[in-house]
Amino acid sequence: MSANVIVVGAGVVGCGVAGELARQGVKVQLLDRQKPVEEASWAAAGMLSPSPEGPGMEPLVPLGRASLALYPGFVEEVESASGLRVGFRRQGALVAFFGARADHEQGEFLAALARFELAGEPLTAEEARRREPHLSKEAGAAVWLAEEASIDNRALGRALVLAASRAGVRMQIGVAVQGLILEGNRCRGVVTGGAKIPADHVVIAAGCYSAGIEQVARYAPTRPMRGQMVAMEAGSAMPASVLRSMREHLVGYLVPRGDGRLLAGSTMEDAGFDKSQTPGGLRRILDAAVEMIPALENARVLETWSGLRPDTPDHLPILGPTDIGGLSIATGHFRDGILLAPITARLARQWILGQKTDLPLDPFSPMRFLKSATAR
Repeated sequence: MSANVIVVGAGVVGCGVAGELARQGVKVQLLDRQKPVEEASWAAAGMLSPSPEGPGMEPLVPLGRASLALYPGFVEEVESASGLRVGFRRQGALVAFFGARADHEQGEFLAALARFELAGEPLTAEEARRREPHLSKEAGAAVWLAEEASIDNRALGRALVLAASRAGVRMQIGVAVQGLILEGNRCRGVVTGGAKIPADHVVIAAGCYSAGIEQVARYAPTRPMRGQMVAMEAGSAMPASVLRSMREHLVGYLVPRGDGRLLAGSTMEDAGFDKSQTPGGLRRILDAAVEMIPALENARVLETWSGLRPDTPDHLPILGPTDIGGLSIATGHFRDGILLAPITARLARQWILGQKTDLPLDPFSPMRFLKSATAR
């Protein structure tokens, strides 16, 4: 059965792209090697933060801001279509700074926010503890980010799958895409283990597995980056907002859930496709959590898990058409797949349907890797 568009990968990005296209009357087939939203989308914490995370990540800030602005409408549409709640909470975030350089790092963080016209309120340690009474006395300074939010990513994944299905997306699960059907310089579909599936357009949204598809790696050189996570029962020590700690660099975060769980993360490990949890990784997460809120020392651990973020050579997502007609990429979102799902869906719909995109795609184009290879 021919589809106008095949989307490869049924994470939140792939489901979002498929649903967006289907609502425009496009015939969409969604393929995945396993059950939908059970990879990085399932393993995430659901923080929705567009603030810059470090040097080289600046192009991501406008994309993240645009996506966060879309989130209320995106959530309303998905909840209405699926009948499910997704736990969207605009409760703000508190970034706490520790150590002897706390005041200096607070100033650097505020300056970075100002460069991108992002709002941040500086707080003294005392002001921060009035906002979060359980915050450690070791915190030396803080910044309040009122516009930041969080979402239950697992609930969002379930809702996106149902919404896409109800929009007419045909899903095939347990189908491993091995390569592309190419005719000259045109992509005409995909090759699976048992068949060739034709299409007018193919979108690769397979996360860290994208590079394993024949003919795709040159445009999407993704690799897995493991992140371990912990869920706790925080009880009365539950923070009211997302809490992040800073000591020279981002070392930990806590994300409260509406169901009473507190998520703590995360590691950044180049461990291939190994999704094990390790004593060392879990210790680093728990140490950072207790550093932020000492009362968590006796919290009950409810669950541990890990996921594989889709990293890229420059840590930026890969978005847009390739030089093969009918082939485009929407992957490599690294730490920000949940945040960037709404804007990725909109941009993909725009470039596939020949509409003007809301934002320039040059910083994220899959062609940048071919250019860098040629330059070498």
